[in-house]
Amino acid sequence: MERINNKPKEYTETRGFRILGLTHGLASNNRRLIHNPVYFAQGEIYTQITNWEVLEAIEYGPGMDSYCFLLDDPTLPYEIKNNVRELYIYGDLSRLEREGVDKRWSILGNVGVWFRFALAIQEQHGIFSLHASSIYKPKEDELLIIVGKAGAGKTVYLLESLLRGYQIFSTEMTYFQFTPEGIVFYRGALMDNIRVGCFLYDFPEAGDLLGLSVPEVDHPWDVKISVSMHPTTTERSSLVNPKISIIFPHIDSGIERAVVRDINSPRKLTRMLFESASEKIGSTMLMYEAIPVMGFDTPTLAGARWEAVADLVAARQWEIKQARTILACPKSCLEVIDE
Repeated sequence: MERINNKPKEYTETRGFRILGLTHGLASNNRRLIHNPVYFAQGEIYTQITNWEVLEAIEYGPGMDSYCFLLDDPTLPYEIKNNVRELYIYGDLSRLEREGVDKRWSILGNVGVWFRFALAIQEQHGIFSLHASSIYKPKEDELLIIVGKAGAGKTVYLLESLLRGYQIFSTEMTYFQFTPEGIVFYRGALMDNIRVGCFLYDFPEAGDLLGLSVPEVDHPWDVKISVSMHPTTTERSSLVNPKISIIFPHIDSGIERAVVRDINSPRKLTRMLFESASEKIGSTMLMYEAIPVMGFDTPTLAGARWEAVADLVAARQWEIKQARTILACPKSCLEVIDE
């Protein structure tokens, strides 16, 4: 395949990003595929801004840390291939974009193929991720890591934290790396997609704090709005060796009194964190809710990830203040943490 400026000849459209210090290139024969604003703009439900705080636009070129090539051709069967730092997707991609209803699961959607590939690239460079929101308590220099899949209750913790005057460090993914100084956490996304019902019924004061104009809708628990947490975030974009609290929540509005279980086994905690760190990279997904795509995990990445979460749990230069599972209602979710 003939290449010009590190892209196959037929890929005429390009763009580049820097994310957490790493460079990522996108190339396609269809400009719309890689420049669709719903995937990169503020305020969009499908945007990558719900995964990372900043996607810095840079020039596409040789020597980038990753490349994603999208060949839009209705004569080709759908095919996905990848190697260490290159991802290739072929087929009638325009049709998939037109017909796909939930674009979160598209190539460039915020839970889509490219995001998962980029996480694997980050791991190659020693930056690991947890499917977790994180909240900072500045007076205590404490980072609350709220670990959970969709629906576990991460958003509830974010909104209750706002009412208590805490700072939002990441809404969806928590990123960390080991350095000679210890463990460094990098600020993640500050945009979150939140159900209207949360502001109407559970946390109306949070909507006021964020300056939201909550829309009137017929089914408030079925409608999400894109919410910015930027006014409530930390001064620093990274935290070195903070005290750490790790919470695995389950939120149930019918629970009157919180049920708390301490995780006292380092082995169990490491397993639970490893499962969270592996979720996005390793799981098979349905691209456009129609085409199965295998995860991007490898034995080498999985081994390094296991060592990373084990090192986090070992707490050599930092303190793990608590690790707990919590079953609670929205209003009691932080009570047992703040005791």
